[in-house]
Formats: sequence, structure tokens, C-alpha cells
Amino acid sequence: MIEQYINYLQNIKGYSANTSQSYEKDIRAFSKWAKAHIANASWSTITRADLDQYITELANEGFKPSTTNRRLSALSSFYRYLQREGYQIENPCTYESRRKVPYTIPNTIPVDQLHDAWEHSAGVAKVMLGLLATTGIRIQELLDMTWEDIDFDTQAIRIHGKGRRERIVYTLPEHLETLAEVQKMYHQKGRIFTIEQREARRMIFNALRPYCNAKQLSPHAIRHTFATHAATMGANVTTIGQTLGHKQLETAQKYIDMTAAPVRQLCQNFNPFNK
Repeated sequence: MIEQYINYLQNIKGYSANTSQSYEKDIRAFSKWAKAHIANASWSTITRADLDQYITELANEGFKPSTTNRRLSALSSFYRYLQREGYQIENPCTYESRRKVPYTIPNTIPVDQLHDAWEHSAGVAKVMLGLLATTGIRIQELLDMTWEDIDFDTQAIRIHGKGRRERIVYTLPEHLETLAEVQKMYHQKGRIFTIEQREARRMIFNALRPYCNAKQLSPHAIRHTFATHAATMGANVTTIGQTLGHKQLETAQKYIDMTAAPVRQLCQNFNPFNK
């Protein structure tokens, strides 16, 4: 059943391979635990008490609340899938089982250091840094970007986000100039970056490391920097969420043409590289 569920996530829900693999890992981790601790364990016999015991043991082993809550969310989603498939089964995952997650400040990179890293980088790393910092997009969204997604005249980029949700973001002209030259010279089509996510992360880290002393040097830290800087500069929270592609603003995507102005203002005026 787990295999069918993962197939459902990828082919019906449109989840990325990384997200689907995370769900599968969490569900299989619980399945392994249940077989070792519960007699005749099956998905239909698992109770909330079993899950409470599981969460308690994870906590005692040092797992963070965010990790245990993520595992519960994955299990809850799996149970909802089974119910939709017609299984007469109760979902034992309840909100009360969640552990309280302490508030943490998102990891960010000082704007001046991020800009220095971009100025001193070159080639693919420079292009990726510039696009990540001026749009706040996810690393996988960057790697999924195709030449057809870019409007070089308006600096608009169509992003293919999680769950196959599309949105429009904008960057600055200087971050597309090199790409425009390459595109005109070779008339390339298809994906812009033909590297895997692991390699892209390594390139980003190596470009940031000599110039940045932040706790975390990753594409997601750049995303946090974009959002935090935009909020500090007075950007509207709703527009920030829409620009980042947050799921709760999915219904706003149909009005993307109506809201292009504030999104463009955020990307081009409030990004970390526009001091």
C-alpha cells in the first residue's frame, strides 16, 4: 500500500521526488517500529495510544519535535489516502499527539555578505545565486526552470512549484543578461540547468562559504533571507507568501495577472540585492 501511496503523491498530487521520498521514509520508519513493538500490527489496528508511545520513544531518543510532528503528518496523510481508497479504517493521528515546537528564527545570510558572494562568483554558480536571491524560489524550482519559462523583456519567470502550482516571479535585468546571451547564441531549449540538486547545493555552498559567516549556507537560507529582507522593507505579507509559493495562497494563483504589479515590485525592489 505504501508503494501505491507514493505513486499517488507523485503522479496525482504532483509532489516532487524528494518530498515523496521523505513521506515514504517516515511511513516506513513507523511501520518498522510497529512490527517490532506491536503484536500482529496492521494499519487498521494502530491506535492513538500506539502513536503516543512511538512519539514518546522518539523524544527519548533525542528526535526534535519538528521531526516527530513531521512523521505524524506523513502518517496522517497516508491514513487519509487509505480512507479515500475505500478502506474502512480510522485515522489514529490526532493533533493532540503533536509535540510543541519551540519558535525559532529562520536561518538567514547577511545581505552584504550574500551580495559579496554573488559579485565574486562566476558562471553557473553566479547565475543561480542571483536568481535565488532576487526571487526567493526553491532550489528544485530553479533546477526545473526552462528557457520557455523566462520572458527576457519583462524579467518575468514562470515557476513550476510544489503540487504543480505555477506562479510568476521577477528578477533584475543583470541576472538574466548572461542567460540571454547564451540563449541567443545557441538557441537552447528545455531545462536551463542540467545538474542534479546535490551538485547545485554544493556549488551554492562553495560560492557562499568564502564570504558568508551565517549558521547555514544553503539555497533555503537564501530563500529565508529574501523573505525576511522583503518583510523588513515593508513588503505585504500576502504578496510575500504568494511570491514564495506558499500552499495556503494557492487560490490566489488564478489572479496572478491582477497581482503582477505587487509581485514585480517585491522581487525587483525589496530583494536583498537591491539596497
